[in-house]
Amino acid sequence: MLLDKDFDRFFQEVVHSLSPYLGDLVCIGGCANALYRFHELASPTSPAYLGTKDIDWAVPQKLPLRDRKPLSWFMAEAGFIEKYFGSGDQAVIKYCPTNPALSADLEFLCPWSGLPGNRRNASSSVSHAVQDGLMAQPLRYLEILFRKPWLVDLGRIPEFKALRGTRVQVPNPAAYVVQKVLIRDQRRGLPSLTKDCYYMYEISVLFHEALDAMAKEYSNLKSGLPQAWIKRFRTKANQLFKNEQAEGPTSALRVYEEAIAGGRGNSSKLNTDMIFHAVNKMLERMQ
Repeated sequence: MLLDKDFDRFFQEVVHSLSPYLGDLVCIGGCANALYRFHELASPTSPAYLGTKDIDWAVPQKLPLRDRKPLSWFMAEAGFIEKYFGSGDQAVIKYCPTNPALSADLEFLCPWSGLPGNRRNASSSVSHAVQDGLMAQPLRYLEILFRKPWLVDLGRIPEFKALRGTRVQVPNPAAYVVQKVLIRDQRRGLPSLTKDCYYMYEISVLFHEALDAMAKEYSNLKSGLPQAWIKRFRTKANQLFKNEQAEGPTSALRVYEEAIAGGRGNSSKLNTDMIFHAVNKMLERMQ
């Protein structure tokens, strides 16, 4: 289970509607964090934490048809409701389930770098047509998440056995961590910043027995990204988790205590020292 029965049903509907394009898309955000639990390299751990009920997909700036119907056609066939937040080319477009009682939505995001006019407009909220009828929100550093993504067989999720053989792309964990650190300066709200700190901690726990694989992915990543990005990542990550009382450990613990431990009806055994050491063990391998 990713979250609950209703959300899981919506997620399966989304995957079914996107199935002709799954090879072009990368599931990102909180859903990727939840799906990591079912990767063969992940260690057993507690149920996933989803800070929101958004299902976010990274999509290329230009999504080819390749003899397929447009993706917007499959979205319409599934009955998803298109909603605009904002106006004009600044609007953020999300797709909502037909059940109004389910406060979940689907959104597409594409890389910001290289888009016409991006040097004149520092905003990352301008909508961009990636295919006829399909708009995506550009986001800085998103291209990182397309670098050697990993695959998760949805059939490994007990509630998704009917989807056995359906594989969804997720960012490799090293790319996920690097992008989470780099986007922290993009004027995002405090809830997103604290949530991301917890996601980074979860990655360090989920793959604590696969740090060699993460180190290899990071090494490959470094060779294909601007060195200024890598330098900024190292500086920001070290500052974020520089000691037990730094922003990273304290934010991750706050998310755990407020949104996770209480909801599971148990007292918190996690502390900032545990978070600091787990994340830094991962960061030390990502050199």
